[in-house]
Formats: sequence, C-alpha cells, structure tokens
Amino acid sequence: MNEGVLNDSSPRAFCAFRADARLYGIDVACLREISANTTITPVPRAPPVIRGLANLRSRIFLILDLRALLGLPPAPCTADSRLIILKPTVAEDMGLLADRGGDILTALPDRIASVDAALPMSDAPSADQARSLVVGMCKLENELMMIIDAVRLADTVARATTNTEVIR
Repeated sequence: MNEGVLNDSSPRAFCAFRADARLYGIDVACLREISANTTITPVPRAPPVIRGLANLRSRIFLILDLRALLGLPPAPCTADSRLIILKPTVAEDMGLLADRGGDILTALPDRIASVDAALPMSDAPSADQARSLVVGMCKLENELMMIIDAVRLADTVARATTNTEVIR
C-alpha cells in the first residue's frame, strides 16, 4: 500500500470476507464479482494453494484456497463460502475461496494503516507468505480487517505454481 493511497482523503471500499474467523478485505477496484456458487472441480496434482476450477456463466476460473495462502488448515465449502473473483487486470480468470463474507465495507483513510513484515500471524510454514499478502489494517468498529493486496496475491500464486514440483 503506497503512501499516496494512505494520504488520500477519499473513502475506500473493500470486499470483506473471513478465513478461520479472521476478517480480511480486498479493494473492490480489484474485484469482478462475488459468487455464492462454490462448485469447484479439483485439479489433480495441483499445489495446495489451488483449490480447483469453477465454471461461472460458461467461463472457467482458477480458484485459489485463501486458507492455504494464509497458512491455515483446509476447510470444506459450506453454504456460507464465497468465491471472490478478481478483475482480469489483476489476474486473468482467477478467484479466491473464502470461508464466508462478501460484504462491501467503506472505510476512511484515517482508519487504515500500512503494515510491515513484522505483522504477527501464525507459526505456519507459509506465515511469511501470508505476511507478504497483508499490506494494511483497517480499524472497524469492533475488529480489525487485514487488507490483502490482490496483485501480490496473483504474483505469489504465479510463483508458487511455477516453483512447485508435481508429486507423482
């Protein structure tokens, strides 16, 4: 998150969602849509960050497992699960599986702070990866929302899929 964004006085809108009871958000400018259709076809031998493929209105999207990206254990899809589909300018035909959410929250810039690599997360092996995705925190009335950089997320997945050996 750059200083220009933090100094802007305009309200910012985020798509808020949960993973393991924690609240996360992605700038709505990076989103194409939010879908309750969580029918996902697994991809054999894919790295854990790839949950599978979803067909939304005759278009195929690669669905990432937000929990795996954040170093959390996997969880099944439920009626509350949502697909957060990114705009093609961020990542072509890609989306995230979130435990629940999809609400749009608006926050004033004085409620948003950038974070550094010292952000405490879990001791999971991918905790450093999770820290690199979280670029800010937004103070809401009753809790904090961690802001995920959608472009970093897409770059992280691209690196993970090209550097992972397929286990036979």
